[in-house]
Amino acid sequence: MTVVWDGARVVELARRLRGAETGDWSRAALRAVAEGLGWRWQDSAGGPRLVGDAAAGVEARLRPVGGFEKDFVYGGAEFVGLSVPVALPGDDAAGKAGAFRVVAEALTEEFGPAPIMGAYGDLGPFYDSAPLWGSPFLRWRGPANTVELQAGEHGPELLLQPTEPVENWFWRQGHGEPFALGGFFGTRRDPANAGLGQPGGWSTDDWDIFARALGEFLRTLPAETHALGIELDLGFHARVPGTYGPVLFHLSCGERLEIVYDTEELAGEITDPASYGWIPHTDRPCVLDHWIETPYHSGDFGIGEVDGSHLARMLVDTLRGLGVASPRDLSLSDHAQRVGDYHVDFYGLTLQENP
Repeated sequence: MTVVWDGARVVELARRLRGAETGDWSRAALRAVAEGLGWRWQDSAGGPRLVGDAAAGVEARLRPVGGFEKDFVYGGAEFVGLSVPVALPGDDAAGKAGAFRVVAEALTEEFGPAPIMGAYGDLGPFYDSAPLWGSPFLRWRGPANTVELQAGEHGPELLLQPTEPVENWFWRQGHGEPFALGGFFGTRRDPANAGLGQPGGWSTDDWDIFARALGEFLRTLPAETHALGIELDLGFHARVPGTYGPVLFHLSCGERLEIVYDTEELAGEITDPASYGWIPHTDRPCVLDHWIETPYHSGDFGIGEVDGSHLARMLVDTLRGLGVASPRDLSLSDHAQRVGDYHVDFYGLTLQENP
């Protein structure tokens, strides 16, 4: 892993970004910020670049207000972000997730736990496509500006952005249409989150739409949870005809992902789970810890190893084989949305806690 700065220099950069006087995010204001950071302003076809110590690989970029950004910006702002790559770990997803975590730990030690954390899913702010390896982020929110550690295509980046436009974008995705929001979004009880609004999620009664969303959620999940230093512990309730809606599946994911399928609560005859791809525990034991019985499991998968479409289809085919009428008959266990000190909404799963 080639780190642009060591932990101390990353923290120093974040501290200076938090203290930057960006004013109205106009060109003149951002030129002054660049000068204060000791960076040279260079215009290019892709927008201005801010170049510092070339030998250390220090280069920032500014995001101009364009067609996708203008609907979420008020006043005379000409830019909505200043981002700086802080690690170049190579091409593999595990290296990028590991580099993100190293930087995250340094920033957390300096500034405390991020008030907001999560993963964007397919779409990031202003409809950006997410990096293929995953889209984790940690956000230290401020009233005017916010510093975020985010996933770039080539590794973690520090981002300074005006708080209102990105939150305006996020809020306005709560229109309920499929795929409007993905990933997950977690908030702590922190004074920094005063006034923070969260959009409503979306759900579907179409199994194919649900399978697509679930597959995308699972595909990058080990990279995102490892990068953020969290573990997910999700139980899936299902209204199987003739039952009270038991937990059928349990998903555990830290650096590895595994799903177990509990058939013990099911009444009547069920289709052979192995025919859908489930692995009997007697043939191969589970690798991760689970809190329900585990006669069958999915196998375990590390960063970059998850075939999200296959896993999603395995779950969906199993549920349909059991007679579950719709994805709206699914819900999460009552503790699923508590991840450490965060309350988490799983927009990519389209499911809420079991009422």
